[in-house]
Order: sequence, then structure tokens, then C-alpha cells
Amino acid sequence: MLTFPDTSMLTPRRHTLPNGNQLCYFPNNALELVKLDITLEAGSRYQPLKSLAHAANRLLGEATAYHNEQQVAEFLDFRGIVVERSTDVCVGTHSFYFLRRYAAELFPLIAEMYEAPAISEPMFAACVAQRRGQLATNFQKTSYVARNNYYELLYGPQHPLGTYALPADVDALTINTVADFIHRHYHLANAHLVLSGMVDDQLLALADRHLAPVKGGTTPEPLLPPPTPAAGRPSYLSASLGGVQSTLRVGRILPLSWDSPEYARFVVLSTALGGYFGSRLMSNIREEKGYTYGIYSTTQIHRGSIVFTIIADVAAEATQAAVEEVFNEVRRLQHEPLTDAELERVKKYMWGDFIRSIDGVFELSERHVQMASTLTTDIFTTHLIDAISHVTPIQLRTLAQQHLTDLVTVIA
Repeated sequence: MLTFPDTSMLTPRRHTLPNGNQLCYFPNNALELVKLDITLEAGSRYQPLKSLAHAANRLLGEATAYHNEQQVAEFLDFRGIVVERSTDVCVGTHSFYFLRRYAAELFPLIAEMYEAPAISEPMFAACVAQRRGQLATNFQKTSYVARNNYYELLYGPQHPLGTYALPADVDALTINTVADFIHRHYHLANAHLVLSGMVDDQLLALADRHLAPVKGGTTPEPLLPPPTPAAGRPSYLSASLGGVQSTLRVGRILPLSWDSPEYARFVVLSTALGGYFGSRLMSNIREEKGYTYGIYSTTQIHRGSIVFTIIADVAAEATQAAVEEVFNEVRRLQHEPLTDAELERVKKYMWGDFIRSIDGVFELSERHVQMASTLTTDIFTTHLIDAISHVTPIQLRTLAQQHLTDLVTVIA
């Protein structure tokens, strides 16, 4: 029987800012390093033009009304401050890594980045050229094409999760459209703020002073719309890029909610199928058949839906054989319960992986940011711990019979 420690460490401490917003933080005063995550509803679902959300995320903070791009870059470089930027369908995030002693200088600059952003013509031109080149390169990759086709097939081409940008789409962007998107969606007053590392009363006071403006934009609709796949959509789709490698994706949208115990048990099933090195898919398709260096299955929580996917890069000549073996392993799970020994091995792996994922304040903050972005809570963690502790082979076989059906296949 696996023994689980106290999980209260997963819950952040909370500090109320002067504007009423909650700042979450995970303190560890043994570190001089601090991470600040700023997340806003600024993802691609809100963009009127494709690649607009990406461009806004990349350009915000490059310059302000009071400091040009060279001054900002020199300020950050001289102090060793690292800024990571990311955008997905719903949110845009900036993560700042810095030494605690620079916070008094950095926080006023961050406030400028969000409340007085500036974009120059050279900055904009470089961003557009980089994005165009990046997309052109991506469309030569089987993994990128397969991912786009897969989500388009599942959700429909008009859905935020089913649409994607082409290289030519960036030519429709202008400085004004980017500036307008930033103005509408990037306000610190609407941000989800998370601090981790050396967080003390002085740092929280700096956040009060600089990261809590009153003004803000509108509150958007949190959930994504339901999928809108085309009528009579195929269950098999293939696109040829003429390469020596194929990427395959097999899966579906699950009829489950992220906060249901049944979904937590399905995560155990997915792990047994392809979630770790000793899984069914790895043992068969990699170790025994040699069709791939790696194959895995995973679930992805989106706002309002969950996608289950099996993913592999295989030699082009082995594509069909690999697909057949994937479905053979699915049928095995539907007809043969896991042995007690195999399930115990899966449970031990999952528990170890969970411990690694929360081993440190930065890992805890990253987990919290992801949960806030997907609108999930630790209810899922509670159900997952229960599933790892108590799920049975018969329950997993039943889940396979119920939910590993109507799978679509996409190959690039």
C-alpha cells in the first residue's frame, strides 16, 4: 500500500493587493532567487487575426514609453534577469526570474511594461519576420502538421483549438493591431500573479506599490465553446510531407470532466497504456518491434473538454504496422485486465512522478499557474491520489471498454 504525505504544501499562501486582487506565493527563504509569473486572459481565442496573440505576447515588455528596447535589454542583461514568454489558446504568460536584491528596481519596470508599453517599427518587423520563418519551418515538421490536423479534426476548423496560423497570416498584422490587443488584454489589474522563492514582507510591499493598478479591461467568458467538428468527419486522416518519418496521433475528446473520480482513474489507465517507459505501447512498439524511439499516451485538460492522445514518431515504412499495434494494445486493455504486479508498477511510477512534479517552490508555482490557466483545482489531485491508491484492474478494463472507443487517427 502506497503512503501519501500531507499535500497541504500544494496550496499557495495568499496576499491581498491594494486593488483587491489576490497574489499567490510559495516562499522559500533559503533561495535568493525569485520567480514572478504574470498570467492574463490574452490567448489566441481572443485574437481577430491569426498570430496576433503571439505577437502581442512577444512584443510586450520589449520597450516602454520611458525606456527603449536597448535600455530594457541592458537593464535585464546586466542583472541576469530572465524573461520567459508563452501563449496558448486562453492565456498569455510572462515569467521573470531574478535575484531578490533586484526586485526594487525590476517591479517599477514591470509596471511600465504593462501600463505604458511601446512598440517600435524595427521591433515589430523583426517579430513578424521571426514568426513567419518559424511557421514556415514548423510546417515542414510532421509533428506540427499532425498536431494541427488532429485538433482540427476533433474540434472543427472554426473552434479556437481547431484553427492554426499559416506563414502568410502574419502579413495581416500591423503595429496598431498588436498595440490594440495589448491595450485590451494586458492589464496588471486583471493578472493572476504568482511569486515563488525568496518572498518576504518587503517583496510583498513592492508588489502592493507597483503591481496593483486599479484600471483594467473586461472579464472574458472563461470556458471555451463546445467542439464543432464537420458533419461526417473522417476517423482517419493522412497528410504526406514526403519525409522518412511519420508522426501519428490517435485519440479522442473524452466525455469526462476534470473534477470527476472517473477521469482520475482514466489517467491511471493512460499511464499503463503509454505513460512511462515500461508501458504497454513502449514495450511493444519500441522495445519489441523497433518502430519508434518513443511512443506515449497522455491527456490534456482544456477549458470545457479533455483530449486523450497517443503520439509517436515512426519510420515512414512502419507507419501502418505501428497504427495496427496501437489498436492491438487498446483491444488488449479492453479484454484483459492488468495483472496486479503491472498495476502496482504503474502506481509506483505515478506516485514518484507526482513527487518529482512538486519538488520545489518553482515546481509548485508552475503547477499552480497551469491549474489557474485551465480553471482546475486540487480536487483533481485528491481524486488522483485516491485513484492511484485504490483503482483495480477490473475498473481499468471497464474504462478502456467505455472510453477507448471511436478513436480518430491522424498521420503526417
